[in-house]
Amino acid sequence: MELQGRTALVTGFAGVIGSVIATSLANAGCDVIGVDKVKHDIVRMSIDEIKAESKRNVKYFQCDLINKEDIHKVFQDLKSGDVDILVNAAGRLSINKIEDLSDDVWDEDIGLNLTAPFVLIKLVIGLMKDKGWGRIINISSIMGIKATGSISSYIASKTGLIGLTRAVAVECADKGVTCNAICPTVVDTPFNTSFLEHLQTATGKSYEETKKAARQSHPTKQFTTPEQIADLVVFLCSPAGQNMTGTAIPIDGGVTIG
Repeated sequence: MELQGRTALVTGFAGVIGSVIATSLANAGCDVIGVDKVKHDIVRMSIDEIKAESKRNVKYFQCDLINKEDIHKVFQDLKSGDVDILVNAAGRLSINKIEDLSDDVWDEDIGLNLTAPFVLIKLVIGLMKDKGWGRIINISSIMGIKATGSISSYIASKTGLIGLTRAVAVECADKGVTCNAICPTVVDTPFNTSFLEHLQTATGKSYEETKKAARQSHPTKQFTTPEQIADLVVFLCSPAGQNMTGTAIPIDGGVTIG
């Protein structure tokens, strides 16, 4: 319960990674504010489970994070100073060659993966500095460090998110506020199904063969799990992580070794 009394805002709350991060932070002592675009009824069971397990308070705001006005509406009901920890876990992945990628899809990918974190950071960072404590954690990707074909908007946004992380870290390094990026490889969740299906089409193999080959491409022969990402989030928020800032931390089974 190292984070007793802290409040964490987690975007992408309805997704597997966001939900697991929220659960781990609650179990570490945080009250949780979940933000996602789905209706409250869809996440009600997850909210109830987190409350029952952690005995912490959980609020939920439906919000289209691509829409800046929606984000500001959330903060009309929520005081920026209530947020001690911000985890930008919401994301989207579009697959298309550059010549086939529409301007609208590009704007939506950049909007959710990069602009929304910027807007949220902007809303909370001033009061974090004033309090002398804050943790900002952006869920980027190893695709922010390396690249592959047909996901240019995803790569651009996740690379930009690492740059934003570093810029924010520099600006608040002496204010008790840290900002770090976590860079997972393939995580076995529905979010990555479309990417594996794309690889399947490219190779002509079955989905299970493609998934196995993707796993075997990792030196550890393992995908990253949502729980491993959540544990790293909690570590970065704990006293042990207080002198880590501006880092892009791969959690990738060794993919970026070479």
